[in-house]
Amino acid sequence: MRATTLARVTSLLGAFLAISLLMGLIGAGLLLPVIGAGGTAAREGVGMFEELPGDLEQNPLAQQSRIQTANGNLIATPAQENRILVGLDEISPFMKQAQVAIEDERFYDHGGMDVRALTRALVSNATSESTQGGSTLTQQYVKLRLEQEALQEEDSEALNSLRARSGIEGYVRKLRELKYAVTLEQRLTKDEILEGYLNLAYYGDRVFGVEAAARHYFGVNAIDLNLPEAATLAGIVRAPSITDPINDPENSLARRNVVLDKMYQQGMITESEWTKARESEIKLNVTDSQRSCMNSAHPYFCDYVTEWLLQHDALGETREERETLLTTGGLTITTTLEPAMSDLINKRTKEYAPPGNEYKLASAGAMVEPGTGHVLAFGQSSDYNIEESQDRFSETSVNWSVDSRYGGSEGFQIGSVAKAFTLVTALETGVPIEAALTLRKAVQVDDEGNWRDPNKPGSHPEGDTQPAVIFTPEDFQEGCSIGSPEWAVRNAEGANHETSVTLRKATMSSINTAFATLASQVGTCNIRDTMTEMGLHAASGEAYGAGPASVAPTFVLGADNASPLTVATSYATIASGGLYCPPVPVTKITDSSGKEIPLNLPGCEQVIDPDVAAGTAELMQEVVSLPGSGFRAVLADDRPAGGKTGTADESKHTWFAGYTPQLSTAVWIGSPGAKYDGDLKDFTLGEHTIDGWFYGSKLAAVLWKDIMDSALEGEPVEDFDEPSNEITYGKDRPVPDVEGQSLEDAIRTLGSEGFLTEDHERRSSQPEGTVLYTSPSEGTMMKAGKTVHIYVSSGGWSSSSDDDD
Repeated sequence: MRATTLARVTSLLGAFLAISLLMGLIGAGLLLPVIGAGGTAAREGVGMFEELPGDLEQNPLAQQSRIQTANGNLIATPAQENRILVGLDEISPFMKQAQVAIEDERFYDHGGMDVRALTRALVSNATSESTQGGSTLTQQYVKLRLEQEALQEEDSEALNSLRARSGIEGYVRKLRELKYAVTLEQRLTKDEILEGYLNLAYYGDRVFGVEAAARHYFGVNAIDLNLPEAATLAGIVRAPSITDPINDPENSLARRNVVLDKMYQQGMITESEWTKARESEIKLNVTDSQRSCMNSAHPYFCDYVTEWLLQHDALGETREERETLLTTGGLTITTTLEPAMSDLINKRTKEYAPPGNEYKLASAGAMVEPGTGHVLAFGQSSDYNIEESQDRFSETSVNWSVDSRYGGSEGFQIGSVAKAFTLVTALETGVPIEAALTLRKAVQVDDEGNWRDPNKPGSHPEGDTQPAVIFTPEDFQEGCSIGSPEWAVRNAEGANHETSVTLRKATMSSINTAFATLASQVGTCNIRDTMTEMGLHAASGEAYGAGPASVAPTFVLGADNASPLTVATSYATIASGGLYCPPVPVTKITDSSGKEIPLNLPGCEQVIDPDVAAGTAELMQEVVSLPGSGFRAVLADDRPAGGKTGTADESKHTWFAGYTPQLSTAVWIGSPGAKYDGDLKDFTLGEHTIDGWFYGSKLAAVLWKDIMDSALEGEPVEDFDEPSNEITYGKDRPVPDVEGQSLEDAIRTLGSEGFLTEDHERRSSQPEGTVLYTSPSEGTMMKAGKTVHIYVSSGGWSSSSDDDD
């Protein structure tokens, strides 16, 4: 007992000594010139104090950024710390009073150091078991600032030193904070210090600063905090781990009442205000932080735009720099997202492909604005979850609407959606809208591709057969041809195998054999280049038709994968008169001071002649008509629209992509994972019944119409530009000389001039496959799109033979 008493007396003497030394150092350092100090010890003490840094660096506080929709609705608040900086005039008077009352009641009277409070604390700490703080609010602000700097610089040694509470290290820390505090009070007003404190303080539950705390706990801005709410928040700061009202409601209530008592004792509130507030319950209205896309109302778009920003050099040269600025810079990022359109697509995709359906079908859709590339909305049938559901389509964080580099999948086979690019290439070549195509006769082909080939004795199909037209590598441009001896091209349901068909009908009915024939004549490599110019690429980022899984020229019928956003963007090129605009999700970024950060976005480019775009739109309107394959997509009010259905093998992926002058939208319904084991035929999905085989025209077209009708309701009905007579009917040009060429070369030469071809064999002494002549003959003037008959040697006729033709 005597030992304990002695220790306390010794501590008390040490405390008085420390106080005397501290007061002397501070007084001498701030008020007395060195030459006036008495003795060497005083001069050395003054020197030590003067050597301490006095100017606290005012580096910008890390604060959350704000990603918002086109109309200002919040999407997410990316942040390292959930903080929103506000001015003192944006904070409730109750909040300012409550914080001062509980932390430093003499705040407005002292000069950064409260000698009375410091003396009381040192004596108490030296003579009792309890620990008492003597820090002023300014000192606390200094400590918080220094800790913030250490955290930002990841300086663990400095952080540990700042948190030292005992021994010499503790006194040195206190001395340093005092020097900073006194100097800070000479440079800043009390209100400026209080504003800094309220923005910097930690209010528990991962919330920093009073504005973020007010929104998080009570769903209000700091300016609207009432008395009990303000007292609750002010009470958290001293011990946030045990007094936040969510995790420790009893401690929080008790601490709130202590704050209210202090406010009443200090004359800040009336007795009636004190009584009423003390008797009230803590009424929380918890709003989750949207630092993570998980809590966003638009999680898939949130993921996409975040990744887009991290890949864009507007926020810095490296990904690390961009992420730091995004999560600490207090940016305001205005996106192109139209929330009503986003909600519409999300709702409709779930209705048309309900999560968890037995057919393993999911849906996604993307919408862009022609002429700007603004990504207006996209959505999908799944619920957002970083832990993917076992079926891979009920819950997932994979964004089916975008490319893999932005968090999307590897894309989906687009089927006949790809035919639009063959139309563009054909019109550019000179094939007119009113052209007629001559097709080869179909043969019966089995599931293995076998058919009765007269050049192969004994060849014959086995089992069930379907009509198909046979193409060989020589039919296509070198470098963009098939990698097998034959390609058997079928039509849906075995239909439309006439030997002559107009380009309008080929488009309207989506005839594969006609488009494969057209591709062979206008050049498959040329079509691939058109796709690239119009922004179509595989979801992996590779050029369309160039991926390892692609076997050209099957890509002209949609064998490669793409994302809905890419398809919608490329189709928007047609809608905008040939102007390709890369997809853009952000229109403006401002920093924390309101200064705009340049985006340096890629501009739009005229990649198709406007007349060609008008002609393509004319042909694609045939699809969205009552006789067309997309008749279920005909829009309300007879609104003009162009579009195309698409179906991949075995209906694993079905599409409808289309546009009006105002909007371009692509929708996909298919299997993102394993395909349904049975046949996708004669079944019901949600409230929709599919009769027969599952094609893009059966459900995707209906979904597209549903979305577009709703999106365009009340908008003016706009027409596409009319194509010229030249695009419609072709222009006169001379038939080129192809005599002596191979049949393949002749088809290429004539096709490059816009002529269609039909070949005939004639026995001749010329080598087999050599062109003998054409009809009409070379130099004859005729319109592009007309058919030139090519007469080719079949060989087998010597000079002594009789001509039996």
